[in-house]
Amino acid sequence: MTVERRASEGHISQEDVRRYTSAGVAIERIARLRGSAIATITSATLDAWAAGAPPPRALAGFHLPLDAQSWLRDLAAVVDTDGSTLLLRALDRLRALDYGIVLSPAPEPVGPLLTVKQTVAAPARTPAHRPDPETARLLVASPPTWAPFANSPSRLGSAQRLWDQLTSTVAEGEVLQVGAGARHEVVTETLRHAAAVVGQGYGLRLMYVDGSEAEPFSLIAPVQRARRAERTIRVGLMSMRHTELDAAVDGYWFRNRLVSTSRTLAETDRFCTATTITKLHELYQAGIGRVELVHTGFEPAVIGFYRGLLTWLADGVGQIEVQPLYLIGDLVEGTLWGARRGAADDS
Repeated sequence: MTVERRASEGHISQEDVRRYTSAGVAIERIARLRGSAIATITSATLDAWAAGAPPPRALAGFHLPLDAQSWLRDLAAVVDTDGSTLLLRALDRLRALDYGIVLSPAPEPVGPLLTVKQTVAAPARTPAHRPDPETARLLVASPPTWAPFANSPSRLGSAQRLWDQLTSTVAEGEVLQVGAGARHEVVTETLRHAAAVVGQGYGLRLMYVDGSEAEPFSLIAPVQRARRAERTIRVGLMSMRHTELDAAVDGYWFRNRLVSTSRTLAETDRFCTATTITKLHELYQAGIGRVELVHTGFEPAVIGFYRGLLTWLADGVGQIEVQPLYLIGDLVEGTLWGARRGAADDS
């Protein structure tokens, strides 16, 4: 508190910052060991205060007993009815016990997830892209061959339908719905071929079955760079979905409990993208040049992975190629992502 008062007066030193950070870490540790979790709140819910007048220290990590009651009361006015009831009950306990509140990051939700009243901060609908008939004609003129699905008539039909929907979406500037009707391997091959054909960062709008819209998927074909001696690892996409794979892979890219949490599918996509970018950098630093990825399903994880891969490759940090492996009876190789220059782009 002393450091905050100094900061408001314009007097703050590096030692003040160090002490403030250390105190915050200590308070958070004590809260985790001895405190009781009330609920999980997302940054989007906290941001709902921006529309009005947020209470003092609304986004801060620790609220003294004196401030905690007003903080909870104001938060209860922002969230939906169930969350409001929960917070007001917690308020009674705080008042009786003279406790404070700690707002702490958590890798997974703890307790109920608080959501904003729709009337407070309804997210604005992403405006439609302008129709792009030129890019659509380019896609129509370069259809995929769907080689990985040669022995699966149902996937061939599904893939062609999704491709037709994608080209129509681009032509009309609308959103492509994913997660219903087309399997994850079909979505993967469709996005891979579209990226190879367009290759200039066109932002393809995607909407999941829960109605949440993800960030546009950039159809990028990164410039390939010189390769070095490389090592290969084989991983499953997400744990706990196909346990029979455990003995056949070196590990799993995503942990199920961190992906399958209470959030929108678009938020899960965003989490998987960020996680992938971080892991690719770590693997590249460790000398890994090729990842064999065994698909285990769940579209937001699949799309988030390949979005992260294209983003990382486009940043020019390094070069890693990813070989998708699909469980279609046996393991079937999909079209390579991040391949060397000259590798076939036909899918």
